[in-house]
Amino acid sequence: MGFKCGIIGLPNVGKSTLFNIMTNLKVPAENFPFCTIKPNIGVVPVIDYRLKEIAQQIVSKKIIYTFINFFDIAGLVKGASKGAGLGNSFLENIKECNAILHMVRCFNNDNISHIYNSIDPLRDIEIINMELLFSDLTVLEKILSKKNIIHKKFEYDNYNIKLIHFCICQLKKGVPLRELFFSKKELIFLNSLNFLTLKPMMYILNTTLHHSSKIMIEKILEKFQKKKIKVIPCIINNNFSIYSDSINFAQKKIYNFNNIKNINFHDIVRSGYMLLQLITFFTAGPKEIRAWTVRQGSTIKKASGLIHTDFEKGFIRAQVISYHDFIYYKGDIKKVKKFGRLRLEGKKYIVQDGDIVTFLFNI
Repeated sequence: MGFKCGIIGLPNVGKSTLFNIMTNLKVPAENFPFCTIKPNIGVVPVIDYRLKEIAQQIVSKKIIYTFINFFDIAGLVKGASKGAGLGNSFLENIKECNAILHMVRCFNNDNISHIYNSIDPLRDIEIINMELLFSDLTVLEKILSKKNIIHKKFEYDNYNIKLIHFCICQLKKGVPLRELFFSKKELIFLNSLNFLTLKPMMYILNTTLHHSSKIMIEKILEKFQKKKIKVIPCIINNNFSIYSDSINFAQKKIYNFNNIKNINFHDIVRSGYMLLQLITFFTAGPKEIRAWTVRQGSTIKKASGLIHTDFEKGFIRAQVISYHDFIYYKGDIKKVKKFGRLRLEGKKYIVQDGDIVTFLFNI
């Protein structure tokens, strides 16, 4: 499925270098602003240890991981919402993405230039967030000026007009739409307009082990400690190695700088996967063991259509085993059945992360 994560940030903060690490590509990552003009696109496997553990119990010819698309998007500058830099193009590229990875520079290095000639992560975060906010505000104000038109299947009735006024009011206060609560009906309408500040976002802090970087990270934590924001401090070098430890600002007020540790870059990919509110289910057999991606809350019938449209059209029911039950009984299906851990589920069953599924259908 075409789920997309966009890597954004000011020019020259390490977006393309991170993109190269995750995708194993070699896009230009030079020491000057706007090295990236058109977005680079890479398809990245979501490495899931559960596939290998399933494979240890079932003899299969191959393992197939699920994937996410990552976009390396050109650097944003102050005034982009009014066309500065690569502004309008940049913002349109973000609209194509389902989630945002906001990369921030948190280190001093005289050999690597900064577009504003000084290192101030909080200022840089504010610049990016305000430009996204201004872009949404512009869209909403244009809608009000043409409120007699019909957008797709939505008519701008009094209910939607009141919602638009509410969003404008909050954006003018500096509150991104993702931090507000909306009903399902409201979200359907707002998502149709593809607002940038409504997209889920996490921060990637490009840092070092120097004390000055520690101070920068602590300032970011202090500012955002009351918000549920995912952040991954990481150290990226030209040899494409990465060190990282994820933090939830809502849970930690003080960051132990020594927690930065050497991890596989797939942890960042997994974080992007979770940011998109995706889950994984599996199919397993002698030909292949495969991971499939669906959104949280998807029905089993809808999920069957990922494998083949005929599965969804002729869906009868599905045999489901949880990953944990499968491993506990060491892949012995007879024992799984004996102890009642194999379930027959109908079309309204909501897929759970780690389900191992066999679809029954008729065409």
